[in-house]
Amino acid sequence: MKKPVLVIMAAGMGSRYGGMKQIDPVDEYGHIIVDFSIYDAYLAGFEEVIFVIKRENEKDFHNVIGNRIEKIMKVRYAFQELENLPEGFEVPAGRVKPWGTAHAILSCKDMIDGPFAVINADDYYGREAFKQIYDYLSGQEDNEKYQYAMVGYRLKNTLTENGSVARGVCDIDGDGKLVSVTEHTTIVKRGENAAYTEDDGKSYTDLAGDTIVSMNLWGFSKGFLSEIAYGFRDFLQEGLQHNPLKCEYYLPSVVSRLLDSNKAEVKVLLTTEKWYGVTYREDKPMVMAAVKKLEENDFYPKQLCGKLEAAANFCFEGVYKEEIPWGNGHINDTYRVTFENEQGVKKHYIFSSSYGIEKSLQKHYILQQMNKSIFKNPVELMENIVGVTEFLKRKISANGGNPERETLNVIPAKDGKPYYVDSEGEYWRAYVFIENTVSYDLIDNPEILYEGGLAFGRFQSMLADYPAKTLHETIPGFHDTRERFETFKKAVEEDVCSRVDLVREEIQFVLDREEIVDCFQDLLRSGKISFRVTHNDTKINNVLMDKDTKKGICVIDLDTVMPGVAMNDFGDAVRIGASTALEDEQNLDKVWCDLELFEACAKGFIEGCGGKLSQEEIKLLPMGARLMTYECGMRFLMDYIQGDIYFKIHRPGQNLDRARTQFKLVSDMEHKWKVMENIVKKYM
Repeated sequence: MKKPVLVIMAAGMGSRYGGMKQIDPVDEYGHIIVDFSIYDAYLAGFEEVIFVIKRENEKDFHNVIGNRIEKIMKVRYAFQELENLPEGFEVPAGRVKPWGTAHAILSCKDMIDGPFAVINADDYYGREAFKQIYDYLSGQEDNEKYQYAMVGYRLKNTLTENGSVARGVCDIDGDGKLVSVTEHTTIVKRGENAAYTEDDGKSYTDLAGDTIVSMNLWGFSKGFLSEIAYGFRDFLQEGLQHNPLKCEYYLPSVVSRLLDSNKAEVKVLLTTEKWYGVTYREDKPMVMAAVKKLEENDFYPKQLCGKLEAAANFCFEGVYKEEIPWGNGHINDTYRVTFENEQGVKKHYIFSSSYGIEKSLQKHYILQQMNKSIFKNPVELMENIVGVTEFLKRKISANGGNPERETLNVIPAKDGKPYYVDSEGEYWRAYVFIENTVSYDLIDNPEILYEGGLAFGRFQSMLADYPAKTLHETIPGFHDTRERFETFKKAVEEDVCSRVDLVREEIQFVLDREEIVDCFQDLLRSGKISFRVTHNDTKINNVLMDKDTKKGICVIDLDTVMPGVAMNDFGDAVRIGASTALEDEQNLDKVWCDLELFEACAKGFIEGCGGKLSQEEIKLLPMGARLMTYECGMRFLMDYIQGDIYFKIHRPGQNLDRARTQFKLVSDMEHKWKVMENIVKKYM
């Protein structure tokens, strides 16, 4: 059976603006309503779209919409033209109005060879609706009757507060089949219900809010096109006689004729989705607010087409079905994406990176957009990751391990590169998803933290003989605490967001501890310690644990793998793992450094390093915990002062809360300093 095609009626787009270039966006990222329909349709399974447009709008349409969609779907154009009439008919003098929605679909007659769905370009239908219509068309064929479908909306989910609307009220039988559609041109909202008038408001008839209405989301078999063509002559003969300048040939009228003649059945697919459209100028703020809420809830990404374009350009198999936000990283946008093959087997992917992976039918992956404002050179970053992961695979294999489970595996783009650059210049990558794993943001079990420390220690041990000088510095001066300190002072002086007066106490906390900022740099200069290949972002949630054994199996998030000092890797693990609260906890009474957890991490890390650490490095591990916690707190505070431009926030003041938890941990470590030193000595 041929795959369903999506037909989008867009001949009216741009008409009220005098051209396509003025089409209004409905969010801050420049998306128009049809972008969301395309996105939802793609997730439902549609791979081809036909836009029905005016021929004179072709160039502008392509520039405004088409060139983005072509990166993810097959795009074709059909032209709705007044002159497209059966033999023997002519356009009446003075006629400028198109011939209606049925005529728009007739424009596609020679382009469709299977089932197809129809929508309006300037209406929002909801993701569930596209899934319903795609699934129906994918599994239904005509029998002695045409088998069509229509997505039915509850009337209350389609109304506006700003005036009357026209809706097709549906009569549905006990089998869920459409009996008829009655057009009411003047329906007004009345609370959760509605009413219509047919005498210019002299009287009204109530309609229940749950009344099912058609919003022009139809699913047809190929035979519908012949029926449109057949009925067009009859329509013209009558319409040109009574209303030659304004008569229109509507899809529901064709459907009604086929229902009345018992030639077709229409399954009504009920949805609870809200329909949105800009019927009135006053409707636009409501639509924008609805879209914003969906984006804030991660239902839609900031770059609709960018993510789909990336998904279409990595070496994945099957049809892209869905994605969910994944993890809680502060920097990159990460998604677990699902693909589905022809047999209905689902596969999850994480957009990030992986080479030469033998794909099985049930592999899962991750999709990730790299943050260019943080990582200025994504190409060099990916060179680091590919180099390190390929090196780790060889080490793991030599040790009898499983390289597809114990390190990240980069999925190449279709051009062979370990990344993809979308049409807007954004960088994406993809990794094989490691099954049956879990990560922890808050740890209260010493065994878990031991496993996390062990994993980071093994990571450093395996890379001990990696040629560190070949690594690019993905973030210059990442752990140059002195430079961080001077930059912090400058941010305080500039006070670009007028927030300094709100955090005087926190600022003084940073300034009072200047004596520790040069600790590791001084030791490096003196030769007492040396640079190693380090992870530099050793939060415990960057270790994947086996769900069953709770053993640490894989270190992830390799963006900051660079030359560094071992104590920083240990310290970053402690500041998260040994803390009794989440990083953004607002109640500081819940925050302290748990010494049992600290010891578990120290024991695991030292064991994992397998003798690769010097005695001096081991002795300095408590300072690594103190300094890294201090440095991260300083960075969170600076970001708050500068307006939250680096770390992602999900609520106002989140970076300030992050800073305060780190400072509380530093203070607690300082009170427990001798105990921490004695703990480490046990494992020297």
